[in-house]
Amino acid sequence: MFKSIFNRKPSSLLGMLCCLTFLFVSAQLSLFIIHFKVTELIDSLVNASIVLQLLHPVILLPMAAYILLQVAAYVLFIGWIWFITVATGRLFGLSKTAILWLGVVLWCLACVDVLALNLHYFPDSFFARLTADLGGFRDDNGRWAIVTSVPLLAATLSGFVSYFWKGHCRFMARLLLAVVVVAAAAAAYDAWLARAVLAVQKKSPHSKPDIIIIGLDSLRPDFTGYFGDKTARTPHIDDFLKKAQVFSEAYTPLARTFPSWVSILTAKYPKHSFARNNLVDPGRVIVNDTLPRRLRQAGYETIYATDEKRFSNITEAYGFDRILGPQMGVNDFLLGSLTDFPLGNLLVNLSVGKWLFPFNYGNRAAAVTYEPESFLRLVRQGLAGRADKPLFLSIHLCLSHWPFTWAKDGLQRRSSLPGQYRNSVQGVDRQLGELMGILKNNGLLENSLVVLLSDHGTALGLPGDRIISKERYTGDPGGLRIIPALRLSSASQYSTNYRRDYTINTAYGQGTNVLSLTQYRVLLAFRRFGSVLPAAQKGGMTSLLDVAPTILEFLKLPSLAQVDGISLWGQLTGSVKAESGSRALFLETGDSMTEIETDHIYVEKVIKHQIGIYSINPLSGLLMMSIPAEQSIIRNKQLAVLWNGWMLAHYPARVETKLVREKVKNKLQFVRKKKIVSPYFVLADLTTGRWTTDLVSPFAKASPGNDLRRRLQEFYGDEMPQGGHGAAG
Repeated sequence: MFKSIFNRKPSSLLGMLCCLTFLFVSAQLSLFIIHFKVTELIDSLVNASIVLQLLHPVILLPMAAYILLQVAAYVLFIGWIWFITVATGRLFGLSKTAILWLGVVLWCLACVDVLALNLHYFPDSFFARLTADLGGFRDDNGRWAIVTSVPLLAATLSGFVSYFWKGHCRFMARLLLAVVVVAAAAAAYDAWLARAVLAVQKKSPHSKPDIIIIGLDSLRPDFTGYFGDKTARTPHIDDFLKKAQVFSEAYTPLARTFPSWVSILTAKYPKHSFARNNLVDPGRVIVNDTLPRRLRQAGYETIYATDEKRFSNITEAYGFDRILGPQMGVNDFLLGSLTDFPLGNLLVNLSVGKWLFPFNYGNRAAAVTYEPESFLRLVRQGLAGRADKPLFLSIHLCLSHWPFTWAKDGLQRRSSLPGQYRNSVQGVDRQLGELMGILKNNGLLENSLVVLLSDHGTALGLPGDRIISKERYTGDPGGLRIIPALRLSSASQYSTNYRRDYTINTAYGQGTNVLSLTQYRVLLAFRRFGSVLPAAQKGGMTSLLDVAPTILEFLKLPSLAQVDGISLWGQLTGSVKAESGSRALFLETGDSMTEIETDHIYVEKVIKHQIGIYSINPLSGLLMMSIPAEQSIIRNKQLAVLWNGWMLAHYPARVETKLVREKVKNKLQFVRKKKIVSPYFVLADLTTGRWTTDLVSPFAKASPGNDLRRRLQEFYGDEMPQGGHGAAG
């Protein structure tokens, strides 16, 4: 059989390469579909109302463009192998059969090289893990990539020698040269922009200070060296904080990115801005009076930049002149998640990637191919196009957000969740250092106010991630039974020891539990460049709601209308003394489900659970939550108030499913029983750690429980039903 194949004409080489490549791609698709349960995802889409909305051109055209690019990449792949085979064969005078054999060898070598390069640059990608697990390959500093690349480069060099010397394979040689020239030109253009920015910005200094907000997603202050973590390697964050005015007890009203950023830009609670969750309908959020709008009216250019737009639809409607980062919309989910194939991965982070793969390039959500430098390139290029105005720049870095991994993160695959998070914090610290260098080189740290903050924290299944514990409970012991326990992240994956490995003082995620203050406590610091802020007393609770009022007072501009935040400028300058305990702060959760309250999140389960609650804007392609789903989430929110060292949390009714032993046909069996848990309150003393669900106990009667409940009821109104276990005395 092999003899008959290799006795064919040389022209059959191209057909053979096409067949082999078709089989290679088919094998990739089959493995990908099986592993990621794509058929189940398709079934979920077909059964959801969202399926017909995917047929809009705003969705289909980018998907079609991506498929065409993949086809073009493999056409070039085949053309490259054909060119180096034929040109090299003719250069050395090989027979037709030898050329066919050479083509097969080079094709196999090229496929292995693609897999080896993918393993080296994107070790967490699906085919990298598959290569390592099934093939037994280890990266070993790119050894396999070097071994396979060297002979291919030698063959390519021979092919071009044959072209320039003998004139062989002219069309394909010129096409490949054109591709190389275009890629080199894109890289040169990026380098030119990086050098050109500084000259553009320094030629026209402004009297008005630049305003820069830098957000670090999910950053817990207690994981930085400045806040006492002796094992933390966060030199850039620590250096900034040491030279800044830091508010050590700052909170976000809702521990999710989109509601937090809306609160930063509007100084309104989510209840008043209607940004009650990620991906709510943008048309329902109140954005008519925002910080960027005010600064634009004052002559500022306003720019928002982020490397993760999947759950945060911040658009120009908030008052920004430009939005930097990957493209936003439902294709971020589809093209950013379901495109993990070796050859495509190798093309995403090239300089041309920002045009060819706009939903993948610089996209933190596409974690397996994300390189922090790719997003910083987008920032450099955006700054190169600045107007001749003072700048308001809001930039949000999401490297420290789940899944806590990215390309070449250097993390062991079986690291614990806290270990993964710590590594991501160190990664975002390095990215912050590079960003500060970019800002300095652009002259933006000569006269500016820089705010460093985190939009929210996170819970990692660690003891203390919830403020309650069995040891500190006070009151009727039966009240403990209504508090759900979660498994510690240190417990083994298949642990069933409820008494040892499950506890009420831990939590997971962001915005999932109001008693998990590690989710709500944030970093908040102000630093003046080109001037000095006096050392001033700072105390009491502060909030992300206070950022916009503080900036506007600093610039002596009118305050936003109907705000919930207060200006901290008086505390920063020492003209106003902080009043500890005089202010109440309100907290609420976002949507929650068991699939995200765990140390190992399976994305396909989350998608299957939630796909039916979303719709797509046919004009913008933005994914947004349906109004009935949003209303259901609001009804089931946990609500809380912090005041004067105390916390009162309201938990809505919930349905619990438990395994109970019952007689079924005269046999004892385990059966699932559903039980409705009534709404209840949790009252906690934040100073001593004592807490209770028994609001008629002596502890509750001696507390400001009634005042806390009144404040909570007045703020949330009918969103907080009157029901609950007991009442404060």
